[in-house]
Amino acid sequence: MNRFLQWVGATFILKTLTSLMHARESGMCQSYRKICACGQKTSEIFFGKSVLDEKAVSQVYCPKCSQDIDIGRESQVWDNGWVLELDMDVLRTYAPVMGISPDDVTADWVFDEGYATWVGITPDDFQRREEERSEIQELAKTDLRSYIDAMKEWGLSREKRFIEEGWRKAKGTAGRHRVQKSP
Repeated sequence: MNRFLQWVGATFILKTLTSLMHARESGMCQSYRKICACGQKTSEIFFGKSVLDEKAVSQVYCPKCSQDIDIGRESQVWDNGWVLELDMDVLRTYAPVMGISPDDVTADWVFDEGYATWVGITPDDFQRREEERSEIQELAKTDLRSYIDAMKEWGLSREKRFIEEGWRKAKGTAGRHRVQKSP
């Protein structure tokens, strides 16, 4: 039963990643790469439901450059040392399209509801994922069963690692942060 649950979990992760990649390639949603303020790291931001675009992003700060910024602004989403700073004027303009009052919209809500969030679990997941998967994909050429097992194990260990590292989306915050809508 335990192996079956592992298989189901790995299958779900692979299907989710495939769906996201297909949706992005077919124009159903947008993503945007942005270099952080210090120029050391690159993040990839996903704009779900095609409501927002890169104009909604003011700045991205990696853990190194986020140490030097003012904290506690409503425009900031903090995630494991990374900061996604959104333009509140843009968010308020599009709030009705997102189904929330302009007075109630917050950067956290926009992130957690998937309107402007990381592609994957972390800001640089697109890079890390490809590096990790490329090692495993070599197995597909020689031993398909080992490849499938390795992909399952990789998906499960990745999910566990992200939870342990404290990533916002891995903790299940995304999609659960509800704000009372104004009448």
